[in-house]
Amino acid sequence: MLEGKIAIIGLESLVEIFKIYGVEAFPVKDEKEALEVFNGLSDKEYSLVIVLESVSGKIVENVKDKIPLILPDTFSQRKLGEEILRDMAEKALGIDILSEGEG
Repeated sequence: MLEGKIAIIGLESLVEIFKIYGVEAFPVKDEKEALEVFNGLSDKEYSLVIVLESVSGKIVENVKDKIPLILPDTFSQRKLGEEILRDMAEKALGIDILSEGEG
């Protein structure tokens, strides 16, 4: 794996700005196309793959072995990234550290 090589998948209007920071942008139109691009990236070497939440649904549903970083965006209301982080933390620690209750 190459150090520091980062890819981002999302709607074109949102991912293009990341090119300024040296991130390789993969603009897509929908969740289906995002899954196809993500699967294609498995042959390439990236330290980090970021997927914007608005196009991440099919990836989360179909990919179990390598979950990317899900980044919230202006077109998403789902808080999917937060749900994934909560589930992973709960499995690892046995408690929900992100709960909004007392503590």
